[in-house]
Amino acid sequence: MLSIAFFRRVAFLTALFAYLQIALGGVVRVTASGLGCPDWPLCHGRPYPAADVHSIIEYSHRTVGAITGLLLIATVVLAWAVFRHQRPLVAWLATASLVAIAAEGALGGVVVTNELAPWLVLVHLGLAMIILGFLIATAVMSLPTTEGVRDHSFRRLALIAAAATYFLLLTGSTVVASSADESCHAWPLCGNGLALDFAGANAFTMLHRGAVLVIGVMLVYVLIGSLRQASVRPVALVTLLVLGLQVAVGAAAALTNAALFNGLHVAIATLVWSGMLSIALLTLPRTDRERAMSRLAVEKRPA
Repeated sequence: MLSIAFFRRVAFLTALFAYLQIALGGVVRVTASGLGCPDWPLCHGRPYPAADVHSIIEYSHRTVGAITGLLLIATVVLAWAVFRHQRPLVAWLATASLVAIAAEGALGGVVVTNELAPWLVLVHLGLAMIILGFLIATAVMSLPTTEGVRDHSFRRLALIAAAATYFLLLTGSTVVASSADESCHAWPLCGNGLALDFAGANAFTMLHRGAVLVIGVMLVYVLIGSLRQASVRPVALVTLLVLGLQVAVGAAAALTNAALFNGLHVAIATLVWSGMLSIALLTLPRTDRERAMSRLAVEKRPA
């Protein structure tokens, strides 16, 4: 018999591989390996990469993506087998991730055939973050039942912070898509580091860094508030540390434009998104249908 514990392990493993897929996607971008395999799904017409570093990097990205896809299918099947009656929301979240990854795969082919058109790459990353979000939600909502955080205003704030984090990711992607990261090698602003420069592509840099300031303050506020909630405290503490690391890496990426910092910037930003979304989800109640119906029956029983 399939156990809930086994499903949780598979669900969290799938979310981990989805994260690795996104992180490797960042490596592909900063090493300019996106066309290391110029055709799709083959690589130079073969089912294995050529003896070239760019081909190997791109092929590794695709391989992890294939493993993620298999794990995702297993997660969906197990979700319906284990939770279809007990907690159907989990099964529907898993199914949503499968639909999204199918769209992502098709979009990936379009990105390659269009030779990495910048705005298609932006959409590709945005959809990848949504897939990761569905998988995290699937795993978190399969955890043991809880009433969640009773402070409804804090719940709303945590959800808003998660949505704002996603928006922040998109503003960062516009910097790359517009090639603004090639013209503003200063921090926190452009020029000598203190110049507001809205000329051309640098406007996207100003948009992103302005969003970092405003949304960053909100994230810190929410994370500090989360430290007072026992159910989310460990995740909040780790996310707060990761957020601080992200600011430092972002500054290093802007100042040096080094591939290492650019790659880390995407990987750590994804961790921040994962952490904020997890906090928002952990504040919500998790209830089994059978228990909810039993409780309702007791409440309706005449005295």
